[in-house]
Formats: sequence, structure tokens, C-alpha cells
Amino acid sequence: MSDPLSVQFNCPNCEAGYEVVRIEEPPHPTDREVTCLSCGGPLYGREGRFILKYFLTDRPKRRAYRAAVTQSLQKGRKR
Repeated sequence: MSDPLSVQFNCPNCEAGYEVVRIEEPPHPTDREVTCLSCGGPLYGREGRFILKYFLTDRPKRRAYRAAVTQSLQKGRKR
């Protein structure tokens, strides 16, 4: 991401749309896992000294969502 504090972003797994806001790290940083609200896929929680906050703006189309969930489940299975 570049200099703006707010940018548009799409989940790489299901294409859900987000507005991502960068905020400066608080004095006592927390490392938390960030996941997509639509598919549960992992998203970046921080960028340098900034914490990233995601605001869902557009849910993916149902077909894309199903494909992402199916793909995610298949990756988790051991072969």
C-alpha cells in the first residue's frame, strides 16, 4: 500500500471488497490474526508501524464465495 491512510482492497481468496485504513501502532501493540469476513481467509494485520483495519464494503458474488470456501477447505485437507 502507498501513502494514503485509506485504500480499496479485495480479498485475494473471494474478492470481497474492503476499505483498509492504516492507523499508527498504539503504545502497546497487539498481534492479532485478521481474517476475511466473507471467506475466513487470512489478511495482513499490519504494515510497518501501522495497524491495518478492514471495513467490508462489498460482499463477493455467491458463486465466487462458494469457490473460495471450497478451495480453502481443500487446501486444509492432507493428502
